[in-house]
Amino acid sequence: MSDKLFETLKKWGIKNYKIIDKEAIKEITLGASILATGGGGDPEIGLLWAYKVLDEGKTIVMIDPMDIPDDILVASPATLGAPVVLTEKPPSHEVLSNAISNLERYMEKNLQATIPIECGGVNSTLAYAAAGEFGVPVIDVDGMNRAFPELQMTSWVTFGVNASPTVSCDDRGNVTIIDTKDDNRMAENIARRVAMAYGGISWIATYPMTGKQVKEASILNSQSIAWELGKAVYRARAKHLDPVEEMLKSLKATRNVVGIKVFKGKIIDISREFGGESSKGFSLGKVKMEGLEDYKGRIAEIDFQNEWLILKIDGKTRCLPPDLIAIVDPETGEPIRTDIMKYGYRGTIILIPAHERMRSPKGIELFGPKYFGYKEDYVPVEELNREV
Repeated sequence: MSDKLFETLKKWGIKNYKIIDKEAIKEITLGASILATGGGGDPEIGLLWAYKVLDEGKTIVMIDPMDIPDDILVASPATLGAPVVLTEKPPSHEVLSNAISNLERYMEKNLQATIPIECGGVNSTLAYAAAGEFGVPVIDVDGMNRAFPELQMTSWVTFGVNASPTVSCDDRGNVTIIDTKDDNRMAENIARRVAMAYGGISWIATYPMTGKQVKEASILNSQSIAWELGKAVYRARAKHLDPVEEMLKSLKATRNVVGIKVFKGKIIDISREFGGESSKGFSLGKVKMEGLEDYKGRIAEIDFQNEWLILKIDGKTRCLPPDLIAIVDPETGEPIRTDIMKYGYRGTIILIPAHERMRSPKGIELFGPKYFGYKEDYVPVEELNREV
């Protein structure tokens, strides 16, 4: 363990922590990718950096949020933009380090821990890699326990924590500091346009907050939930069990929620909004799936904006944001992302209730169906599927 990290944990009186090795980061990343609702970016990009950090002999440690001091500075390292661009244009790890260093200079204070902004393929893993790189711990939280397309769509904002200041960088050395005070929608608008100017993707350090705010406003222990979910899938593969059933058991054990398997089929049509990545900074469109086996003769339609947003089966709404839609390979449990899906892909659709902090009135206002332009009022996924 690095001397700096060891001294930090000792100073904070933390004796119980989790060492994150390559196997652990692989499990966490898989679990987070499933919870990412089709978005969150290519997990390999974050994994490669995390592996590099570990190969250099650095240590990655995850700590419980309730153990951290109230007055420390933490922030989220992340990517922002269209995931399909990230897949085609992965930058070097120095870009994100540059964003964090510039945030530290702007705030005139050193970062003392990292927090994942979301459960996402790349955005979860980046917080671990950055923590190891900077010799600080990563905290067992995130801002939504899923992935969402816009910067302000977090539990943090619903509790009055702001995204500003946010530092945005690209792989050509450009640095943009965004400080819109408490106007988080404006922070998203500017950050999105900056990402578009960079070529469709940016690397950011965002949501600087205190340890007290982390405890009050985050989705607590969300990384452990993702970790157990990833373990369940790897265990299913090793023992030739049904990965979907193992996922549902894991969610029940860790979150005490009932995930719902509602469809199995293959993709028969993909409609993407041409130029959405460059004109709006998102991957946008709709997917149609044809039912297989018990679902033969039925049709599922899913809208997406980087992430899966709304599901209809045979024209009936079955899931609305912020509740989660996961499409996974029925044989391996691997999530099918919006940036890699293709005609003919086969998948099982699982619906997962959003965390209660995401279902608050403020949360539904910020990232419920009407924010995305749908006319329907939010109805919890449990109620939409109660009589099906």
